[in-house]
Amino acid sequence: MSHSDLTAKSLRRPLDQQRLAARLEGTRWLAAEVFDSIGSTNEEAAKNAIPGRVLVASHQTSGRGRLARPWVAPPHASVAISVVLPLPVDSAQWGWAPLLVGIVVRRALAPRAPQVGMKWPNDLLARAEDDDEWRKLVGILCQTSVGPDGPVLVVGVGINTDVRLEERPVDTATSLRMLGQPVDDPEDLVADVLDGLAEVEQWLHAAPAALEQHKMAYRRECLTIGLAVRVETPEGNLEGIAHAIDDAGRLVVRHAAGDTALAVGDVVHVRPGAGSGSGWR
Repeated sequence: MSHSDLTAKSLRRPLDQQRLAARLEGTRWLAAEVFDSIGSTNEEAAKNAIPGRVLVASHQTSGRGRLARPWVAPPHASVAISVVLPLPVDSAQWGWAPLLVGIVVRRALAPRAPQVGMKWPNDLLARAEDDDEWRKLVGILCQTSVGPDGPVLVVGVGINTDVRLEERPVDTATSLRMLGQPVDDPEDLVADVLDGLAEVEQWLHAAPAALEQHKMAYRRECLTIGLAVRVETPEGNLEGIAHAIDDAGRLVVRHAAGDTALAVGDVVHVRPGAGSGSGWR
């Protein structure tokens, strides 16, 4: 499909709740709550945080990512998915939640956007075949909350589906439309992501040995590892080489003063560095 065809053809429409319900029948999820527009699916999910709850919207007016950054997209040009999961008993696994979510969302996107990579801790980046630049396609936000029966994990996933070039909030963003992969089946995309999130729930509650294979998979595929980075944290910025992901899901940055493990932070100015095994060159 040519660029002119993509520009001319509008794929923007509300999500079809009945079609999504049919796709989710028999799964672990409660009936999906579908919104044409909402402030934030994560905030709404946290108000009644029952495990298995699903909220989906094609427009957020107050969407947020990490470090309180806004998530901006025109109406019906993205999908926002939030689910409520039981919080793992082992707090050492909490830091792995957004990383594991990245694995399954990347897998759901693979038939639609083959060149998608994971950036620690909460973004999926993509690039077109004729573009050397990786740009943000997906944002992930995992937050702890308290439900009727105790602590829970609220998992949010935002995917740019139909954002056009001139609508990007920043030039580091992209969408499936811009990648030449317009989405005419958003309900199927949402269902594929939810299938993956059900697996994440199982992984987070599995024995440590069973979870290890998924941790290793993330380490192999994470674009950030081996790159020179600047990590923005609430305490300030840290520059160095992204050296590893430790057992708690923290990014280990090697710098002049030694190694520092970061549990939170936004990786910026990611660029090729020596020793990268990620394939991002």
